[in-house]
Amino acid sequence: MTRTVTHQAAALPLSVSPEEAAAIAVALAAQPDGPYAGDGRTALDKVLAALEPDPRRREGLVARTQLVRTEAARSRGVRSALEEGLTRRRVLVLDYRDGKGAASLREVEPQLLARTAEHEYLVAWCRERQAVRWFRTDRIESAEVTAEPAPRRDPATFGAPPAGDHHPTHPAGRALRQRAETQRPRLVVLPGGRQV
Repeated sequence: MTRTVTHQAAALPLSVSPEEAAAIAVALAAQPDGPYAGDGRTALDKVLAALEPDPRRREGLVARTQLVRTEAARSRGVRSALEEGLTRRRVLVLDYRDGKGAASLREVEPQLLARTAEHEYLVAWCRERQAVRWFRTDRIESAEVTAEPAPRRDPATFGAPPAGDHHPTHPAGRALRQRAETQRPRLVVLPGGRQV
C-alpha cells in the first residue's frame, strides 16, 4: 500500500526590509534563467505582497527590475560573442565606449580575456589603431562575430593592463608600480643569430 503525504508550506518568522527585498529582486533579475528562477520569482512575489499591499505600487517595484534584467541580458550577449570570437578565432566588431564616454566602432582580432583585481579585459589587435589594445569588457556595449578569421598575434606584444588598473593603496598595486618604475629594459641575445 502506498501512502501519500502532503507537506504544508512552513510560515517563516522572517522580517525583510524593503532594501533586502530589492536586493532579492536584483539578484533574480541578474540571473533570469537560473535553475531556481521560477521559484525565486514566486518567493519574490510573496515578499513584495507582504511588504507592499497596493498592487499598482507592487507592479512598479517589479517593473524597476526590468533595467537589471535588460543589462544582464546585454552582458550575457556580449560575453557570448567575445567567447565565440576567441574560440572560433573570428574578427569581432565592438561598439565600445572609452573611459571618457566617447563611443567608437572597432574591428578587432581577439587574442584573450584577462582579469585584473578590478576589471576584465578583452586583449585584441585593434585594426583602427594598428596595435594591441586592452578593452574593458564592461565598456563593450555590443559585440558582433564576423566570418573573417582573426590571426594569432605574438603574446609578447600584449603588454600589460592600463596603468590606472592598480589600486594605489593596495600593497600589490604599489609593488607592481615600483617594480615597473625601477626596471630598465634589458637586451636579450637569443641563440642562432647571424654573425657579422
